[in-house]
Parts: sequence; structure tokens; C-alpha cells
Amino acid sequence: MEDSDDKPPFATRVTTFKEAVQLSLKNGLTENCLFVFARALLAFEATNGIKLQPSDKKGAFTLWWSMAKPLLPAGANFDEWRYEFEAARMGARSPLGANALSEAIHRADTEPLPPQEAERCSSPKIKRLITVCYYLQILAGDNPFFIGVRDAAKILGIKSKFQAAAVLSGLVHDGILREVEKGEQGGRRATRFRYNFLSSVMH
Repeated sequence: MEDSDDKPPFATRVTTFKEAVQLSLKNGLTENCLFVFARALLAFEATNGIKLQPSDKKGAFTLWWSMAKPLLPAGANFDEWRYEFEAARMGARSPLGANALSEAIHRADTEPLPPQEAERCSSPKIKRLITVCYYLQILAGDNPFFIGVRDAAKILGIKSKFQAAAVLSGLVHDGILREVEKGEQGGRRATRFRYNFLSSVMH
């Protein structure tokens, strides 16, 4: 294990691997239990301020396997499930319990602006929204992220939802964001976007 200064806020407190396993299995052997376990390990890292090494993660999965074995189907194979865990771990971007928007806002306010894109706009308010979207994409990994007009207005520090919607449309028009799925009226489901500069986000 290595020390880490990167401690994402808002995560569930997980102090041991056993707690991470218990959280992943609290609803039984579900389809996403390994993904929950992967996110619980990220919360473990955040709680303890460390970075797990490959040997640590292998040990964590071995514990998961031993605790989950009574729930596993007959003939379950260790390596097959380990590979599923590795896939889940690669897809897990935020710690268990983390609020992605809150974490993205925190990072936008404490970490550097994304390269190039934020420099294209002269408005500090819009730069902040661009940066929040940048970190939302990092947390979402390869998936699109959600952001509603109301949340965008709060990030921009304005009251007008019409103006916030216009800014989001402008970011789409400028090619910074791409609208993937339109949200529902009444705010029941926020619009999904992708931050277009994936190479700069993911590397």
C-alpha cells in the first residue's frame, strides 16, 4: 500500500476489507455486488488515505470470495469471478456513497482547470461549469453523466433556469459537451451529456 493525498470526499467510511465485503453482500449475491465491492474498496482508500496495490486488491478479492462462497452457485470458479471483479474495478470511478456532483464541484473548486477547454471562455462562471462537467466525466468513466438545469444554475451562481439552459446549450454548440439523452420535463430526469475531450479527461 502507498500513501495517497487524493482523498475523495463524501465517501462511505470503510475501514477494513471485511467491511467492504459486507457492504457488497448486504443485499445478497446481486448482479452488481462486485461493482459495489469495487466502489467500497475506493471508499476504503479514501477512508484510510492510501492507494491499494495489485497484491492488496487480489487479497481483498480473496476475502470476498471466501465470505461470498456460501452464496455462490455450485461450480463457481475463483478465476472467472476474479476476472469479473477486475472488470468491475476498472469501471468503478467514485467511492461508495460518493455524490458525483458534489465531488465534481469540490474538485472544480480545489483542482486545476481542464486544459485548453476552460481557456476558451472568458466568463469565470462558465469556466466553473465547464470544469465541473470535466470532473463529472472523469467520475463517470466511459459513461455519460447527468446534470440538470437547476444544478447548472447553482454552479453558475444564477437564479434563472432559462439562462442556465442557454449556457448548457452553448457548451453543446461549442463542442465542449455532447447531449446524449434529453431530460424529462419537470426535472424528473436530468439530461445526460458527454464531455467531448475524452483523451484529455481519461489520460
